[in-house]
Amino acid sequence: MAIVEPLANGLDSAFPATQSDAIARIPRTIAFRYDALALAFEAGSLRVALADPSDPATLDALRSTTRLKIEPVGLPRAEIRTRLRAAYGAVASEHTDAPSVRIVDALFSRAIAAHASDIHVEPSEGGGHIRVRVDGILRELDTVDAELFPAVVSRIKILAGMDVADKRQAQDGRYAIAAEHRRIDARIASIPTIDGEKLVVRLLDRHAQAPQLHALGMSPQIAAEYGDAIRAPWGFVVVTGPTGSGKTTTLYASLGELDRLARNVCSVEDPVEMRIPHVTQVQTSARGGITFAGALRSFMRQDPNVIMVGEMRDAETAGVAVSAALAGQLVLTTLHANDAPRTVERLIELGVSRHALAAGLTAILAQRLVRRLCDRCRSLAPIPAAIRHGLSLPDAPWFVPGSCNACAGTGYVGRTGVYEFIALSDEMRSAIAAGCSSVELGRIATTAGYRPMIDDGIAKVLAGETSFAEIERVVRWSGAR
Repeated sequence: MAIVEPLANGLDSAFPATQSDAIARIPRTIAFRYDALALAFEAGSLRVALADPSDPATLDALRSTTRLKIEPVGLPRAEIRTRLRAAYGAVASEHTDAPSVRIVDALFSRAIAAHASDIHVEPSEGGGHIRVRVDGILRELDTVDAELFPAVVSRIKILAGMDVADKRQAQDGRYAIAAEHRRIDARIASIPTIDGEKLVVRLLDRHAQAPQLHALGMSPQIAAEYGDAIRAPWGFVVVTGPTGSGKTTTLYASLGELDRLARNVCSVEDPVEMRIPHVTQVQTSARGGITFAGALRSFMRQDPNVIMVGEMRDAETAGVAVSAALAGQLVLTTLHANDAPRTVERLIELGVSRHALAAGLTAILAQRLVRRLCDRCRSLAPIPAAIRHGLSLPDAPWFVPGSCNACAGTGYVGRTGVYEFIALSDEMRSAIAAGCSSVELGRIATTAGYRPMIDDGIAKVLAGETSFAEIERVVRWSGAR
């Protein structure tokens, strides 16, 4: 039986003894973290009111905490919170007027308003620094005095259900933030450093709408070729790039292009970052024993047409995914690789046989994200001679970033993608089976129309969409094309 916390100030008289017993089964921090109101407890089963009774992460957390069977029922979030305050006492958490509470609340609000993807809470000798990642770039948001910083860290850890007393081990937690009539999932990771604990908070808007494929920034040629690959009746399509390069967003946009009513579309992800209508989405869970490979095997017994694998991490997952493609399913997945030709080597390093890969792999899309120039303050400037000659560019100006209020002085607003694409030809399949290197595969692909990512980047620079400095930041450039 899980250890339960005593209720603050007892239970409100409006709650009968039967519900009081149920409420005592869920610790206060867990109840407020997930907006979970216990309604009744009977024969090892706990009925719980939730704003989203189908949320697998919340249900998994409640099962783990209570060690009981959870029967979820729907109830508006505002009503749940009102009744939680009545059940656990008027004060939802201790010291709500404390400076650390106000700092953390303001921190989350400012980060969400800035469309940040991550918050870094970093210790230093003189206190702490708060940085946020916006459009892929970290920038300082605020500083915290030395006497307040430990309390700020503790406050975030409490919200995330982490062990506040344990400061020597890395921990993970999560917290649901209610913001602007939607829920933002905050995933918190801590690590001890020589100056104190550092926290990184990943912000995920699970109810955000997936972008359309044509809005990602692909050139018309790449968009057409990639579109053909994802609309095929079967195949193995890999989207590759480093962490934070928008691979999962591309897969979500790809699913949006499919007829999901006529086809059975399944996905296994860690985590589920967006909800896609008419897609069976499964989130991996180490605690629940749900792995990528295990979910893939289960999908194969679910009459699938399209399977999305959030990330290719190990040999078992890669092997099952390729087998699914060879069995007639369309498999979409992501992989960490530096470019499209090297993706083949990465899959072989994971343990996929060359002959299976040659038979199953159909397309590779490599990508990076670059910031868009602010339309209000960008300006024209001469192209430096060395760059112009190295890239064989015309003697004409190109756009460079400026600074204005619209872009917060950065010169950029939003991001777009730069891409390279390979559709597997028979010659490439033979080369993969024969053990050719990525260099040779790149040469063969070039004869069939493949162009490296730098070409797409330069085209976007000349079109005024981004700057050459951004392309240099994310794309390897040897000084010549």
